[in-house]
Amino acid sequence: MARATVQDVAKTAGVSVGTVSRVLNGSPAVSAASKEKVTGAIRKLNYRPLASARDLRRDRTMRILALAKNLNSPVISEAFRGFGDAAALSGYVSLIAPTSGDLEREQQLVDMLRNGSVDGLILFSPTMPDADVEALAEQLSVVQVCEIVDSEAAFGVSIDDRQAAFDITRHLIETGSRRLAMIGNRLARSGRLREEGFRAAAAEAGLAPEHLLLADGEFDFHAGRRLAKELLHLDPLPDAVFCGSDTVAAGCVREITDAGLRVPGDIAVAGFDDSVQAEMCVPELTTIRQPAYEMGQVAFEALFARMTGPGGHRRGRIFLSHELVVRGSTKD
Repeated sequence: MARATVQDVAKTAGVSVGTVSRVLNGSPAVSAASKEKVTGAIRKLNYRPLASARDLRRDRTMRILALAKNLNSPVISEAFRGFGDAAALSGYVSLIAPTSGDLEREQQLVDMLRNGSVDGLILFSPTMPDADVEALAEQLSVVQVCEIVDSEAAFGVSIDDRQAAFDITRHLIETGSRRLAMIGNRLARSGRLREEGFRAAAAEAGLAPEHLLLADGEFDFHAGRRLAKELLHLDPLPDAVFCGSDTVAAGCVREITDAGLRVPGDIAVAGFDDSVQAEMCVPELTTIRQPAYEMGQVAFEALFARMTGPGGHRRGRIFLSHELVVRGSTKD
């Protein structure tokens, strides 16, 4: 049987994860009724926290730093929430710092780990070269989330981006699309993997991808509109576009519909992430759901092992399962 999680406790008790955390940490800011529900759920599920961090506090800062280029990504935000909730249950404070892709700024923040100002480091989308990430992970407590270097030394948690892109491209082909286009971003490791999956699915079906447009700056709503406008000047038009994120796909849908074309009647559009934008878009986006919150939790568990366990420098990576979510943007 799988080990019970704090989310299982919260669901069984009918309270929030934060309430469970406060009960476990002995906070007085919990009603007697809520405390009774939580303790009952803990007994019922035989839940055990990762460890009691109180015994470690004398030798540790009880702070963990998370670095990301920016906080705009819904996946990074949700993964950080999962990481922060898991960290709080073991008594850790989570700090998050956007680097804006500034390598010097990133190195200054990494020095907080080197000089003992924090106990561990989570990297969401590092700017530093892969070799630097690997060297850092060989010496210190570091875990990567989403964007992970191809190294056994640097532990990471992600989904299989290549397979996920393959699955959603195959879905486009199965719905009848033959002239395929992709709006992607090679600056990110995940973007390069998604391009590989897109190409592999097209090749398996005996199709040559008609067009591959790459963002040369921010990978956002406006990039989706700008690159979709380029697609609309093509003759013939593509009949399906796979976008490397839901935000970009929303911009693509907007540009296509503003041009008087129908989605998916004239051009099907698929995104990636299953963020809130996927359901806000009209029509709602077919996309790939990433278990972002769970990735954050698993990342903390791995980091905790590295910080506290003898020989805890865990290597390799964990790929969590993704899910193809089919909505109106690819299917009438």
